[in-house]
Amino acid sequence: MARVKGSRNADYEQERKRLVEAVSARMLQPGGAEASFRELAEAADVSVATLRHYFGTREALLVEVLKSMHRGGLPYLHAAATEFHGPVRESLKWFLETVAEGWRRGVGAVHVFGLTAGMANATLGPAYVQEVLEPTLQAAEARLARHVAEGELRRCDIRHAALELVCPVVLGLLHQVQLGGSRCRPLDLARFLEDHLDTFLRAYGAAAERPRARS
Repeated sequence: MARVKGSRNADYEQERKRLVEAVSARMLQPGGAEASFRELAEAADVSVATLRHYFGTREALLVEVLKSMHRGGLPYLHAAATEFHGPVRESLKWFLETVAEGWRRGVGAVHVFGLTAGMANATLGPAYVQEVLEPTLQAAEARLARHVAEGELRRCDIRHAALELVCPVVLGLLHQVQLGGSRCRPLDLARFLEDHLDTFLRAYGAAAERPRARS
């Protein structure tokens, strides 16, 4: 039976998913965020016309790439938000170390792609915030909210606290890894995380919470 005019082939969504995965791999390579529509089509082994058929524009394609990256990170975001890792210091230390480890294992490349593609772009900037940056911050918010509820952290604006917890670490990782700061201005990241956590707990810790004793 002939396909109804305007309907999609049965494998349309499957092919669309394959194209997003192929383009995502290209995006995470050096210079990927600047790749042209033609270069992205070559990476997916299709014509520009085919890529345009499935996505319309380069921006629409990159939005789908960001959404795909978000879906791939959901299990890790869920763990970051909900896994139990002891009292507040142990819990937040685990969270920050997980952020740092994930960054080295590929999450950093996702952020760099989102920042590079999204900077000053009215479509891709908000897409990066919604699909990549905010989910990380919201995972921190969920973890912090639990410690506030348990009385380990004082009542505060959770969103502000999450920004204060996460942003210095992200900047430090960008500085050391993607920007090559480890070669020109090395940072002891483990010590930085401990000092940062001390500062955070002095600001947000409940009366019973004390920073770690320094050796």
